[in-house]
Amino acid sequence: MKVSPFFILVFACVFGFGFVAVPAAIAGESALRHVKIISGGDGPVSQSLALPLNKAAVIELPVDARDVLVSNPDIVDAVIRTPRRVYILGMSQGQANAFFFDNNGNQILNLEITVAQDVRGLEDTIARLLPRARVKVQPMGDNLILSGTVPDAGTADSVLKIAHQSVDDPEKVLSLLSIQGKGQVLLKVRVVEMQRSLVKQLGVNLSGSLSFSNFIAPIAKPLLENGVAVLDQLGNPIFETVIPGSFGTTAGFATNNAFSLAGRALGGTTGSIGYQNFRNGVPRSSIGAGISALERVGLVRTLAEPNLTAITGESANFLAGGEFPVPVGRDRDGNITIEYKKFGVGLGFTPLVISKGRISLKISTEVSELTTQGALQLGNQAVTDADGNVIGTVEGLTLPALNVRRAETTVELPSGGSMVIAGLIQEKTKQALEGVPGAKDLPILGALFRSRDYQNDETELVIMVTPYLVDPTHPDALATPADGLSSASDLGTILFGRLNKVYRAPGTKADGKSWQGPVGYVLE
Repeated sequence: MKVSPFFILVFACVFGFGFVAVPAAIAGESALRHVKIISGGDGPVSQSLALPLNKAAVIELPVDARDVLVSNPDIVDAVIRTPRRVYILGMSQGQANAFFFDNNGNQILNLEITVAQDVRGLEDTIARLLPRARVKVQPMGDNLILSGTVPDAGTADSVLKIAHQSVDDPEKVLSLLSIQGKGQVLLKVRVVEMQRSLVKQLGVNLSGSLSFSNFIAPIAKPLLENGVAVLDQLGNPIFETVIPGSFGTTAGFATNNAFSLAGRALGGTTGSIGYQNFRNGVPRSSIGAGISALERVGLVRTLAEPNLTAITGESANFLAGGEFPVPVGRDRDGNITIEYKKFGVGLGFTPLVISKGRISLKISTEVSELTTQGALQLGNQAVTDADGNVIGTVEGLTLPALNVRRAETTVELPSGGSMVIAGLIQEKTKQALEGVPGAKDLPILGALFRSRDYQNDETELVIMVTPYLVDPTHPDALATPADGLSSASDLGTILFGRLNKVYRAPGTKADGKSWQGPVGYVLE
């Protein structure tokens, strides 16, 4: 039999002084650690014992024991108080066996002992600080397993934080807690974007001509009809011009002030003024001015109202838009590989029910659109062989860019409460003056030699978020826009131009009732 030094010391105390100095844990907690062994008949008894670290248990045997064998004294030590009473002490975490034999060498008891850290203090702390939580702590070596139920996610997080304080490494705490509260969150979102654009253009383009040298008279011949000269009312022959009159040399000038910001939105001039000097019906000189004027106001509204439902702690995503391909490389055969990038109105959120009626939301939303500004343009590329000869051409392509307005935040709201993300305002102003150098800077008259191009773009994005705690419902309580819809018959379509039959809503009483007041759609 292997006997530990601790056993020898206690044995000497028993026979030398008639008592044993039992630790305070044994005296104070003997009722919880008192194990009484009942005889199992002719054979030995086998029993398990969960012993907290640095605590003791009292074993009451049915018959007198002579020998005690402990498989691992570093984990468990045994102290014999009387032939029928033995103290078992937990020295370190682990598992060990303790065998008890009588005077004849027969086995009385096989005690399977598991020594783990004491978790009763942790359970008492959780029960005292969080009375609504029903938590049980199970030790497993150096690890702790939390099980039971809590009313909400906030309480579960508090239990986990308390448990982390009782171990050296927070990774050694495993939570298997169940949340009793409602775990489904409906998020109602309104995404509104207003884009306002203003374009003002005013330009003057001058033109003129001046003829020099001698005047060449026009060449004419009588107008014939069936070989007979045509006469006017006075009997004089009518001549037709074969070659019009002209001057030997003509010089001209003109200005062309373009609109570099918004381009020529009207495609031409809105009006022109000028003067021409004629000689013998032929313009000798001319001067004119073409005026281009435009003021254009544009308004674009983007609206999306997605409704998403997610379990607490899980994520949900929404996208109203599209995807466009982007080349990312080539495979071993030379084929182009592509990836699709998303654009449009997107929403992602992760809800967490932290207490009754309180919801923590992590929200990310964005509004994106394709644009040519910042786009990547790749030109044609020649394909050559080993000798440098061109054997083909790879066509160029244009990869569009994205205008993105994005917001991401984490907030805490009650069920039915709303939050607004606003102030996402962008304003861009461009202005340009173009004209004839020197002449455009003249007072008053300089306006005839220049053009003005003004562009202003304003964008504002507003996001409204409202979370709700929701429960499932019966499908009969739900309705869709297609409920009760049926196509019109051929006769109704031909005679009355109907696309669907006129019907009443299910469950309504329409007997003896007629339409009153304005009915139909309002178009603005």
